Amino acid sequence: MQRFNSIYTLLFFFSLFSASIYAQTPINSYVAFQGYDETAAHFGEGEYQIFLDTNDGVLDRPLIFVDGFDPEDSSDILDMYDYLTYGSPESNYFDELRSEGVDIVILNFPTYTRASDGATIEGGGDYIERNGLILVNLIETINSLKVGSEESVLIGPSMGGLVTRYALTYMEQNSLDHQAGLWVSFDSPHMGANIPISFQYAINYLAVQTADTDMINMRDARLNSPASKQLLLDHYIPHLQSGSDYLQDETIQLPTPNSFRNTFTTTMNTLGFPTETRNISIVNGSLNSTMVESPGVTIFDFVIDLGGGLGIDWHLKFTPDASVTDYEVDYIQPLVVATGTPIGDPFYAKAESPASSASLDSCPGGIVEFASYFGSNPTAVQQQIIDALEVDAFSFIPALSSMAIDEDNWYNSIDGTETTPFDAYIGINDNQPHMTFSQDYVDFLDNEIAAFFHLSVDESAFSRAVVLLGNPVQESLNFQVDKQYSNLTVRILNSSGQLISNHEIVNNQSTISIPSPNENGLYFLYISNVNTQTVKKFIVNR
Repeated sequence: MQRFNSIYTLLFFFSLFSASIYAQTPINSYVAFQGYDETAAHFGEGEYQIFLDTNDGVLDRPLIFVDGFDPEDSSDILDMYDYLTYGSPESNYFDELRSEGVDIVILNFPTYTRASDGATIEGGGDYIERNGLILVNLIETINSLKVGSEESVLIGPSMGGLVTRYALTYMEQNSLDHQAGLWVSFDSPHMGANIPISFQYAINYLAVQTADTDMINMRDARLNSPASKQLLLDHYIPHLQSGSDYLQDETIQLPTPNSFRNTFTTTMNTLGFPTETRNISIVNGSLNSTMVESPGVTIFDFVIDLGGGLGIDWHLKFTPDASVTDYEVDYIQPLVVATGTPIGDPFYAKAESPASSASLDSCPGGIVEFASYFGSNPTAVQQQIIDALEVDAFSFIPALSSMAIDEDNWYNSIDGTETTPFDAYIGINDNQPHMTFSQDYVDFLDNEIAAFFHLSVDESAFSRAVVLLGNPVQESLNFQVDKQYSNLTVRILNSSGQLISNHEIVNNQSTISIPSPNENGLYFLYISNVNTQTVKKFIVNR
């Protein structure tokens, strides 16, 4: 990228750092969408924030990052800004991109009260189409604000990959110029997502039988939101007996999606994929057929103590191998803990995998931990469940799904010969937690984004080679610079661009330590050698 003629010019823009972050701004769709179970069309509501680059502070290279599945709005915009952290010590990829001249725009789908009917809408679990139409408006808004003619980059994590895909293809097919050139799908469920059907049955059973608020909220947000029904390849509701809200119809054991899924699949198949962008995919699932677990494995088998002498004998399993029939995946028996005496009838459910593929639960894919469903502060009962788990995680986004590869066997490997809409992709041989972001993915994105925005690869690499060790700092400012860089000039400047100290580092050691400024406040560490330069901000708090 173009370098500044003066360090002071560069630091002038850094001194405007706080002004380079726009306020969070509401944004609606200007096209209404009628949900599959709604009697009228409604406009969607979102919120976005612009984080200008810390280079020239001009909105001219926009990268739009879009909310994924978040029905309880547990992550706000600032949380999303930290999604793409990596390494140890941690680095923030958005901070790095901004230092290289890229402007970050983050779109969140919050919880809101809809003005038209007073309904409470969990935006992060709302219809994907409605959220996509919010993004259409944001894309046009950013295009009207930006300076110059650079095209945009869009990154869609998880469900955000479908939101971005919908928005881009909708615009292309309605003659709307999205001015986007690079689309990144990050472990997104283009062919559907999975939550073990046994776990779904159990959540619903406990919600119905105990009327526990936490269980009801978990079921309604994670399983019954519009987006959940659109995404899940197997959904518990079509399996229920007619007239029952929790008992299984044993004649329906094969994976069966909700009708929402069928409607959504038809919509997305009709739209297809963006054709005016370079499309790339990040895959968290194994590319070489490595299973998450064995099909049919026991998740847990334990007596849960509910207190007051009552408990539940609970058996839970993954769906079995291909063509195995009448396999009991759920068994729940209320009982008296002291004697083991049953109370009432047991609940059980059976599941079957098709002949073409073994269990979705254990297929190669980006994984989610069961414990994550109980949040960061589980109750005593929930902690018993967590402690009793024999299997920690399940396949949430099958690897084939994140590559939009349509095959019958979810266990097939990916070697690059498959038919896929993606021009490039990256993954590894192991199954990683869904939304894992690592140095390998940084390098992959760097190559794509640097080439797209014509950034300086040398300067980008040098920025990443400098790592602050602790921020805020006290008496000493400690940092590391990769040993390949030597003969360093190190300067500290205050927020007004005044030089505070100057240091020449001839022999680069593993850790460099220099005295920090005497006064508390925001400062800038300017590091250069004969070939390149970078600036890092830090705070002194003595």
